[in-house]
Amino acid sequence: MTLETPETGLVESFDIYRKRKPSVTLIVHREIVEPTLFRNSNHDRAETQEFGDKLHAQVNGEKFTSKERLTGLDLLRRLDDDLENDLVHEEYAYNEPTDLDESLNVGTLTYGLAGTGEQDFAIKSRVVEGYTYTTEEYDLMNKETRNAVYESGTMRTDENEQSEALFDFVKVQPGNSLVHFITLEAATPEMLLYVLHNVLNTGKYGARETRTGRNVRNNVIGLVLGDHDTSLSTGELLMEYHDSDADLNESIGAYVDDVRRSDWEVYGEIDGGESFPSWFGRLHSVAAREAEDADEVLRDEFRSLTESAQAVFDEG
Repeated sequence: MTLETPETGLVESFDIYRKRKPSVTLIVHREIVEPTLFRNSNHDRAETQEFGDKLHAQVNGEKFTSKERLTGLDLLRRLDDDLENDLVHEEYAYNEPTDLDESLNVGTLTYGLAGTGEQDFAIKSRVVEGYTYTTEEYDLMNKETRNAVYESGTMRTDENEQSEALFDFVKVQPGNSLVHFITLEAATPEMLLYVLHNVLNTGKYGARETRTGRNVRNNVIGLVLGDHDTSLSTGELLMEYHDSDADLNESIGAYVDDVRRSDWEVYGEIDGGESFPSWFGRLHSVAAREAEDADEVLRDEFRSLTESAQAVFDEG
């Protein structure tokens, strides 16, 4: 790793078996900037959870992970410009793995993979993204209703019949947000760089996201490093430490301080956190692709991790 990284929270190199489990938790504030539909079992709205006397939209972390994994895969393919497929095999397709060799890349090493082809193989995920919830109320009465439009550009058929097809969606509205705790367990520095890149460079989430522009703005507002588990819960935060009148950073700070362990290092904009260290500032600028040498550094770091992991699997 050419970038400076902390001594706490990460492992130095990739290994199949996790003898140590240090962890890093990114505290991500996901700000809704356009109406966004998060749906699970209900096709027209999000699942919900009630905290106190208010209803909040509940979102499975996989809804974010899947979009961010695709962002990362696109980056690997764009960086892999030497035509030797050093970063991602030309036959690899997301969620369609064939064999281990073709499926081995930074994305699968970081987020995990289960073989679905003739080979029986699996790579355990280093990333844990639990459920998250809107910080403000989710209004089920605020429905967006649309009519089906025909090729004519109107709601009438060629026979001049009126369309009766209606679509109701209950979206999370701008002004609302979600706090998401993303934990990397026994991850290498390159994996942290990769996850950070994917979070900072993904802006379209939810159902029907192909029909909208950027709808979520992600900001990393805190960082927790530990020799052991640093997992945090958005549900616990909202149930016990936050209400609509409170400052969100103060609430997160109070929560982290209350559950903090002796081995934790806490940084960021939250109350009680130290300023982000210089190593994280550099990591952030590369991950956000703001640094002039970002592509070069990303390519070198991801190639290094891929090659070292390949050597480990070959030995195994």
